[in-house]
Amino acid sequence: MKSEFLVLSIIGSVFIMTGCASSPIPEDASTKWTPPANAEKPDTVWSNLRGQKLDFSKPLTLAELTDIALKNNPASRKTWNEARAAAEQVTFARGYFMPEIKAIASESRQQTTASPEGFDSDYTKYGPGLQVNYLIINFGGGRKAAVEQALQTVYAADFNFNKSIQDILLAAEISYYSVISAKSGIEAADASVKDSQKTLEIAQERRKQGSATDLDVMRAQAGYDQSLYNLAGAQGLYKTARANLAQVIGVPADTEIQLAQPSGEIPESIITQDMRKLIDDSLNRRPDISALRAMLTAKQAAVKVASASFWPSLYFNGSVNRNYYDAATGKDMQENDTTFGGALSLQWTLFDGMQNTSEKRTAIALSESMEAQLQQAELAASADVWNKYNNYETSLQKYKFSTALLKSASASYDLALESYKGQLINILDLLNAETQLAQARALNTAARQDVFLTLANLAHSTGLLEKGGTSGLDEIFTAPIKKDN
Repeated sequence: MKSEFLVLSIIGSVFIMTGCASSPIPEDASTKWTPPANAEKPDTVWSNLRGQKLDFSKPLTLAELTDIALKNNPASRKTWNEARAAAEQVTFARGYFMPEIKAIASESRQQTTASPEGFDSDYTKYGPGLQVNYLIINFGGGRKAAVEQALQTVYAADFNFNKSIQDILLAAEISYYSVISAKSGIEAADASVKDSQKTLEIAQERRKQGSATDLDVMRAQAGYDQSLYNLAGAQGLYKTARANLAQVIGVPADTEIQLAQPSGEIPESIITQDMRKLIDDSLNRRPDISALRAMLTAKQAAVKVASASFWPSLYFNGSVNRNYYDAATGKDMQENDTTFGGALSLQWTLFDGMQNTSEKRTAIALSESMEAQLQQAELAASADVWNKYNNYETSLQKYKFSTALLKSASASYDLALESYKGQLINILDLLNAETQLAQARALNTAARQDVFLTLANLAHSTGLLEKGGTSGLDEIFTAPIKKDN
């Protein structure tokens, strides 16, 4: 007895201590919270990222880079698992077409006192059993609509998975060309440093000869310092672009990644398109629009499910039980038996406090809301295709003009440099030509990047961005587009 009392006391004390323990929260609004030792569990996710065995020993093409991104980027795994979860809802909905079978076990004690005493009874009844409930037909079509609703939800999740793949491909291409462009920016900035250094050296030499002033040298020095400043900025942009690329392909930011130069040629022009057809075809290809269309169908099916509750349903109910009897008084009891039962029942809810009506109205409102959302998305997608097409067309023109500008600015600088050496112009004219050349290099680098980026965005907008390149876009260009382009 004492030992039992001791055990109960210990259990009670533990319960009281557990109930009185306070949750670990900051002491006040101005003091940093100090976490307990067990607040953070070991992070295996990051250690797995660090432990990846990927080959970055050679320069990667865009196609190789997108392969790595599709395997490593967690965005596609997220939407893939969401699609898997949605698929289970179809299995759940199809369960409405299957009978429900329950195994049961029961035990009861019954005592009856009657007159004369010979009719008294006192016995225990127990035994296992099976119950079957089966919805034969719902006259409102609710079961079929429920399966359709679940199936369309899965389709929407699958389309969102496809969209995540296209988003990863777009992000990989943008990151790839951003790194390539940033590296070209460093080369352009370094060329400007060499030009400004050459200008400074010539100005210093002319000062020694007495044909230039200290002001000329100071202006040349300022131009040289500005070029170094621009070079530092270009190097910073390159490091940022590399970190963004690493994030897209799912590796730590400090991973050394080498990239191969794009192998495709930039087309000179774009074929005039039937924009009505291009927009219509794009909306039929885009997975985000397809996902919203599937969700609209699912919402419309939900209206049918809600409407089905206004109709009767026919059920079959069956049971089988094995009964055992034990007499408590020693009197004779009936022998053990097995009972069977079956019935058809028609169930029709005539009034449930307006819950069915409210549920149907809610489903209709959500369906109409989804229809408006789809309409809004389709209008936005049409504008997106229009803008991306024109952005690409504009980028081609800008690249063409920037190339001509670079050529003329380079010739102008060479002529200005020779003229300054021959004392035909002053230092300001040379510095102005040098600045124009630096700007032309930067514009040409940016314009080339814009061509690649707007092409990738056009492919994404039209639903043609696929693994390995901008598949399906060749027919709208006068020059073929290679995969790396």
